Amino acid sequence: MKKIKFIQVNIFKGKYLNDLIDFLKWEDPDFIAMQEVTTYGFNLSGDKTLDLFEFLEKRLTMTGAYNGDLKLKSDSRSRFGNALLSKHEIIKTNTIALKNFRPVTLEELDGVNAAEIRPLISRNLLSAVVKIEEKEINLMSWHGAWTAPPTDTFETMRQAKMVAEYIESLDSPFLLGGDLNNVPNSRTVGLINRVANNLMDFGKIKQTTHPKVHKIVPRGFLVDYIFTSKHFTVEKLTVPEITVSDHLPIVAELELNYQPDGLPYAP
Repeated sequence: MKKIKFIQVNIFKGKYLNDLIDFLKWEDPDFIAMQEVTTYGFNLSGDKTLDLFEFLEKRLTMTGAYNGDLKLKSDSRSRFGNALLSKHEIIKTNTIALKNFRPVTLEELDGVNAAEIRPLISRNLLSAVVKIEEKEINLMSWHGAWTAPPTDTFETMRQAKMVAEYIESLDSPFLLGGDLNNVPNSRTVGLINRVANNLMDFGKIKQTTHPKVHKIVPRGFLVDYIFTSKHFTVEKLTVPEITVSDHLPIVAELELNYQPDGLPYAP
């Protein structure tokens, strides 16, 4: 058995960057999956000169992978996407394009008509293979297609099907962290449940949108997830109510067994 700590967090374009770093240093995870990782003009950190991925990688002394596929129309260096950070050696990375879209303006992404653009923006599944004690683990970070309120759409299900097919192609242990923009009883999440263990079934977690700072308050939804292969068992799963984003982080303490029991995934 190998002990693993994995954190999933949508970092909200670095809005609470210093608190996020303090939290991640305190937790000291093996792996982190992140969404809304931005550079330059997209940043909400107050510093438009930062590449948040490189900054986090350096401050946390971890190695990582990043894919920012959404670009800012006024500055092609400005990116928005997914990241993975690891204490362990990354030996291979892969990006699966789920949706491609043109560069956007900040007004389009966050303005009064954002609901028209957000379902269309670029999305990807970022994957990295890490090596632990000569064994390989697949890490993944995914930001699901946008929908509000959370509901199944053709696009959420199309992208989820692509992710499920990729997961099925893996032949080694995997961990997937994601903000799926959808709720547990949706067909979108159900597509992933068929090929992976949904750790959010482990605890009595009601929501992962931040109950005080997310723009949908006083409503709240469970839209963030950790999924694993059957090589992992859960020792502890927590969703601390701290302000490091407009979403709450998920912290999973796991045991990795390279000889799984062979049982099918729960329906």
